[in-house]
Amino acid sequence: MPMNASTGGDPAIELVPTTVELADQIERFLEVIEENERFLVVSHTSPDGDAIGSTLSMGLLLEALGKEVVFYNRDAVPYNFGFLEGADAMVTEVPADADIDVTVVLDCAEPERIGEEFPEQGWGDTIVVVDHHKTWDAEFADIYVRDVGAAATGELVYRLVVAAGVKLDKPIAEALYCCVMTDTGSFRYSNTSRTTFRIAGELIDAGVEPWRMTSHIYESNPKERLELLALVLNTLEFSHCGRLAFLRIEDEMFESTGTGPELTDGFINYARSIRGVEVATQLREDDEDLWRVSFRSRGKVDVSELAAKFGGGGHHNAAGCRIEGTSDEIVEKLSQALVELLDE
Repeated sequence: MPMNASTGGDPAIELVPTTVELADQIERFLEVIEENERFLVVSHTSPDGDAIGSTLSMGLLLEALGKEVVFYNRDAVPYNFGFLEGADAMVTEVPADADIDVTVVLDCAEPERIGEEFPEQGWGDTIVVVDHHKTWDAEFADIYVRDVGAAATGELVYRLVVAAGVKLDKPIAEALYCCVMTDTGSFRYSNTSRTTFRIAGELIDAGVEPWRMTSHIYESNPKERLELLALVLNTLEFSHCGRLAFLRIEDEMFESTGTGPELTDGFINYARSIRGVEVATQLREDDEDLWRVSFRSRGKVDVSELAAKFGGGGHHNAAGCRIEGTSDEIVEKLSQALVELLDE
């Protein structure tokens, strides 16, 4: 099985090195693909760039292999990813007669993360997880293609494209570039590796235009998003030590600006960017006395461990969970837990 990820040049040069374990996982998944016909691809709710990009690229890969594919997410494609090919095929309801053979879950490894509403007809006889998160449910899937060292799930889908021998065309390349660009903060975060840059280079060779991607994803904001951001930044508060920053997003903010949660992506990074802040926390109202909590760390604190204590998960520097209570109660509870982690 060809695991060298070059689209040209000297085939003896392994541009994107892999491990035996990951190669075996990929080979098992490719065997499943060969043996089945009808696939559903899905990612976590409130999808980000890696979730959308990996879902689309995986689905396009399967279609290139002659398979029938249902592209699904509980939530609609965010406005800034709608330009990607396949985005218009994404559905928020699984057809009653879907008759799925294989369900491919991307960018998460726990069934609850794709939504409690996920219908029975969406599950195939085989479940495959393709993911790079640290937290996972080892009993969930039949096959796992996992690498916690990957900067994005899109890196793993890229490996699948290469291993399957499918041409890396522009639509697939753009979806994969969306994954790696967004999950590395435009190649600024500590998860950015030499492998990430090598893959990005291969995607550019396949036709990706970096400015086109940047323009669509980061510089096509509706003015309502900036109005919402202004309200959210007004909630900024700090712990007594100054190392923790908190933002709150309440339903009334959406109502007053005519917006929704899909426009809040990246708000938390404003809090983390403040000098002296080690961990930024964002609380978003999810239901009555239920808040969706996001964490971003500068590196000293493994926020995935904190999120796991509240039933969530994620990465060392980015994680999340849902917590019941008032926002004040949650801030106090998290402040105590975060200060303990900082002082370890």
